[in-house]
Amino acid sequence: MSLLRIHIPPSWPDTEPDAPLPWCRLGARGESLGAGLASLAELPLSEACELVLPADAVLLTRASLPRGSKQKLRQLLAYAIEDRLVAEPDAVHVAAGPASGAGQTALAVVDKAWLARLLACFNGAGLRPRSAWPETLLPALPADGWVMVWDGHGGFLRSGEHAGMSLDGGSSTEPPAALALRVAEARAAAALPHRLLLRLREGTPPPDVEAWSRALGVAVELGTEWAPLRHPDLIRGGIDLLQGAFAPASVVRGGWSGLRLPLILAGLIALLQIGATATEWWLLSREKQTLQAAMEQRFREAFPDARVVVDAPLQMQRKLAELRSATGQMSPTDFLPLLAQTAAALDAGSRGGLRAIHYESGQLRLDVPVADQAAAEQLLQRLTDAGLSSRLQGVSGAAPQSVAHIAVTGGRP
Repeated sequence: MSLLRIHIPPSWPDTEPDAPLPWCRLGARGESLGAGLASLAELPLSEACELVLPADAVLLTRASLPRGSKQKLRQLLAYAIEDRLVAEPDAVHVAAGPASGAGQTALAVVDKAWLARLLACFNGAGLRPRSAWPETLLPALPADGWVMVWDGHGGFLRSGEHAGMSLDGGSSTEPPAALALRVAEARAAAALPHRLLLRLREGTPPPDVEAWSRALGVAVELGTEWAPLRHPDLIRGGIDLLQGAFAPASVVRGGWSGLRLPLILAGLIALLQIGATATEWWLLSREKQTLQAAMEQRFREAFPDARVVVDAPLQMQRKLAELRSATGQMSPTDFLPLLAQTAAALDAGSRGGLRAIHYESGQLRLDVPVADQAAAEQLLQRLTDAGLSSRLQGVSGAAPQSVAHIAVTGGRP
């Protein structure tokens, strides 16, 4: 896949719409496949296209932004730096870069109307740029200093990964005034660079670097010639200006197409989960209906005189209790069987100290002296281990004269 990179002159497209545009075409590994100058209509075709915007058209700054959705933040970016703008906030387009460790976000500002006219020209020529980079952030930073590009009359400075500025003026013996001010600010902030790497545009005679070094108080060194389109540096730390309302439609479509498969898979998984849950519920419901029908049939076989069957298990228990009572048999919840099983589960001390025994409607209530709450719970566990359905209703009185109130509601026959 080849990439067509186009450098936009400061006067284009407003004052010199027919001016030739510098371009280069890069291969998949960044190798140069050609370069030249051509009018907009004569630019070579390529699978992808990107722009390099002139340094004096882009303002680089930073701001602390509130947390929130990206869409809302884009609408507030211009107002967050209103005090640094010459134009009204509505007249500029602000693109956000990465945030620093100090919580500040790098921002790139460009005239909104100019950028719109620029993109309209390329769209009319059948070229749809996928990105637009400020030239200020293209030259590689030296490890211990800044880098400056100069053409004999002006240029730009890159003073950080996402920091830089446009520069005017300068001579063979005097650096640009804005550069001297920037160096003074860095010196006051104890952030002075160790050196300034000076890269000249093609055909620019070198200045007196010794004179520049003395004027700035920083070592100035000559670097390689600056030709971003002929031998482009890798774009590191750049801020793509085609964001928000200027984002290319292909990026939006590409984002959705990239999410299409995961969304389809998530939908299928959700449908399978819902289907499995519905199937399980239907099977359990059918099983419940089958069991209820079987229990009702057994009940009707045992008691054919029953007219209405509402709760077969409960009605069966009541009928069995009536039959035992009619034949003189005792059920496990009658007083004597329940008392006998409970007494067998109690230790001698608890049996001898019983304060009261109450029986009503198949429930035996005991008042047993205990040492404390823990002893009451141990007594309840002993009854449970003996097969008795029992619960602790409470413990009254202060230790060691506490009384546990225990209800026993059933047991083994």
